[in-house]
Amino acid sequence: MPYLKQKYLRTVGQTLNRLESMIYTNIAPLTAVCYMSPEPLPFSERQNGELREIKPGESWGTLFDCAWFNFKGEVPAECAGKKVVLLIDVNGEACIFDNAGQPIQGLTCVSSEFDRSLGTPGKRVFIISDSARGDENIDIWADAGCNDLFGYFRGNGTLNEACIAVCDENIRQTYFDMAVLFNLLDALDTRGAQYNQLLFAMYDASLKLRRWDEAEIAELSRSLRALYRKNGDSWLRFTAIGHSHIDLAWLWPIRETKRKAARTFSTVLSLMERYPEYKFGSSQPQMYEWIKENHPGLYSRIKEKVREGRWELQGCMWVEADTNLSGGEALVRQILYGKKFFMDEFGADVKNLWLPDVFGYNAALPQLLHKSGCDYFMTQKLSWSEYNKFPHQTFMWRGIDGTEIFTHMLPEETYNGPLAPKQIKFAENNYIDSGICDEALMLFGIGDGGGGPGAEHLERARRVRDLSGICPVENGFAQPMLERLYEKTKGRLPVWSGELYLEKHQGTYTTQAKNKYYNR
Repeated sequence: MPYLKQKYLRTVGQTLNRLESMIYTNIAPLTAVCYMSPEPLPFSERQNGELREIKPGESWGTLFDCAWFNFKGEVPAECAGKKVVLLIDVNGEACIFDNAGQPIQGLTCVSSEFDRSLGTPGKRVFIISDSARGDENIDIWADAGCNDLFGYFRGNGTLNEACIAVCDENIRQTYFDMAVLFNLLDALDTRGAQYNQLLFAMYDASLKLRRWDEAEIAELSRSLRALYRKNGDSWLRFTAIGHSHIDLAWLWPIRETKRKAARTFSTVLSLMERYPEYKFGSSQPQMYEWIKENHPGLYSRIKEKVREGRWELQGCMWVEADTNLSGGEALVRQILYGKKFFMDEFGADVKNLWLPDVFGYNAALPQLLHKSGCDYFMTQKLSWSEYNKFPHQTFMWRGIDGTEIFTHMLPEETYNGPLAPKQIKFAENNYIDSGICDEALMLFGIGDGGGGPGAEHLERARRVRDLSGICPVENGFAQPMLERLYEKTKGRLPVWSGELYLEKHQGTYTTQAKNKYYNR
């Protein structure tokens, strides 16, 4: 790349970093105490743990320790009329509860070995008011776990941050305007006119920032918005739905899975209030049942969003089950109980199998699914094969008896999508079957305790919906997209017969071979 382009990129990157640092201004500290315990305590017993005062920089636990934090403070008078937030980072996973003992928002910052190119957990902001009075009393409780997304926690739980801050919404919006365009550069040909004009325009706008005051930021915002050109007719469109894949049993205790679900679902509902266009989906009735048992108020709010058409029920199985060690009867029970739960609780007949992260797929499944009223299958795990790339992403999967099921694999090859232009372009270029198909599915958000989508995902979603240089991306439900795509491609799709074998995770089945033996 020519020297001048490298210089322009550095300058724009520096501008972006400075904008990000200006979004929040710390106004006053929060005082904090925590009640520590080795196992989680319910809200009604939150003060039964070991009491200690804690300040930023101090440690509060080691792997899988628990604590209830009580944060207190008062919004200063000078904040009147401003957007006031709390910035809280416990270097772990946490969930804020209301006075009735129901979870209202998750806070997750620590991420261990998660691929940060897909976004960051980064959920540390709790909004107090979009226009504060200037005398609000802060007294909130947060249930914290000293763990990260995967259970590879390094070091101790530490209170990294606890303060009252003012959010400059104009700077925040300008930051996302520039961040999406800056990422778009990674999706474009560096020799093309769009790349060159975007880069020069952002560089030129950066040079005009001298005082970094309100007037200059407003002018920068106007310059950036002018760069958001729309697409013409597109050859490919993506339907993207918010998602948070959660393994119910993996690298943490089952009790932590229940808390991950509460953090995630409460965060989804909180963001739905701020982003009315936001649609989210989740599978696994077992997780819903845990929420129903432990947090009935949260569960009723989820049911309301399902009725409103903003929350999609996904997957016909009780959990996202293994399909190789499981016997035929076990798989039938998974489908029977899964479909029955969604019908009994929500009046919904779920017609898809949702297995983004299962280690290969038994060739008996198409027959079992079809006989159970499920004719659509979504996965992406086969893209992880280590030696041979699976030859299709949208195809008909033919089982042992000849039954065929419409199958769609995510072209993005991840269920933790960031909705960033670079990843959208990758999905377009990586879509093997785009010669036949003009639609595909994306899942965005961070799973396994990452809290699902954050504000960063939803800000990007607004900007990539119809952005010149990448395919249009619409936030919508998966099932209608699968049905549309099947109808448009019926009779033209390739057929794969037999097992869908994953060339990865060797040994995970061998160590559990007795399960298969006893199933036989």
